[in-house]
Amino acid sequence: METYLRYSGSWTRCAEQLHLHVNSVRYRIQRVQDLTGRDLSCPEDQVDFFLALRIG
Repeated sequence: METYLRYSGSWTRCAEQLHLHVNSVRYRIQRVQDLTGRDLSCPEDQVDFFLALRIG
């Protein structure tokens, strides 16, 4: 999640940084969205995740 947010939601850059296939990143982010009920295309939800990572 942190890497995804660091690269502003870029699937490709995130996948390259994590040495994963782009589809793996998409699947993982979709899974997070399904579990949390948040939409990471929404800036407000991105900020919430960013702050949660900084607090934790």
